[in-house]
Amino acid sequence: MGTLVSISISGAEPNLADRAEDLAFHEIRRIEQVMSTYIPESDISLINRSAGKAWRPVDPELLFVIQESLRYSRLSNGAFDITFKPLSNLWPMEPDSRPPSEEEIRKVLPLINYHDVLMDDQGRVLLKKPGMSIGLGGIAKGYAVDRAMAVLKAQGIKNAVINAGGDLLVIGRRSDQQPWEIGIQDPRNRNTLIKKMPMTNCAIATSGDYERFFIYNGVRYHHIMDPRTGYPAQGCRSVTIICPTVIMADAVATAVFVLGPEAGMALIDKIPDVQGLIVDELGEIHPSRDFDRRRVQ
Repeated sequence: MGTLVSISISGAEPNLADRAEDLAFHEIRRIEQVMSTYIPESDISLINRSAGKAWRPVDPELLFVIQESLRYSRLSNGAFDITFKPLSNLWPMEPDSRPPSEEEIRKVLPLINYHDVLMDDQGRVLLKKPGMSIGLGGIAKGYAVDRAMAVLKAQGIKNAVINAGGDLLVIGRRSDQQPWEIGIQDPRNRNTLIKKMPMTNCAIATSGDYERFFIYNGVRYHHIMDPRTGYPAQGCRSVTIICPTVIMADAVATAVFVLGPEAGMALIDKIPDVQGLIVDELGEIHPSRDFDRRRVQ
């Protein structure tokens, strides 16, 4: 998944907690084997290698995640788009990186269009154009966290937090019976929180320009690409989304970041059970109208 994952469990007998945790991590690794583009024989890698050539039968879970991805693409008018992969290959995000040329970007932009991801009633997927490829970096991690929590619950765990690089799902309470306290990081100061919130039974995800980036000629270039322009999205430093599932929070946070503060807030307001907090490019904080509502049950 390209990130660190931690699981915190409270109020459970130690042997039960250890067993449940092992099974949850196993579930995450299982999903990674299907959905990671870094694994040559994963289902998604096979889809990408068949682009423009042949339909590929895929794992039902991967089919579900692709369907969800396309749903958020439609909701965001293409701001969220899993066909971004050829574009991200031009932006390696290493400390000594430099921006690709306009010509390089122009060449790959025709390959980025979620409408060209085709599915049939036999559970197969085809990428319409040769050279296309999909990446699930903006949604698979959220799905994996949701599934891992389902495993914990099936083992009888009632109080837990799963954190996959800032994608979190919380259930129940801490061992002192207080709600879990979740902090939102200041995107320009790793050691400062701009907000702390008591939370139970909800998901939270943050997209920001501060985890993977490089600076070239005094300009910050980050990894969240605008699929419509081919360049890193402008207008936001970070976007935090709170909602019922992490797969939703993950995708919506990315979409809102790409759309920018105004259009992004309109998308937040459009989706039921979603709240958000946007830090714009000047550092101003914009909460959705019900962001501060009580989230402790």
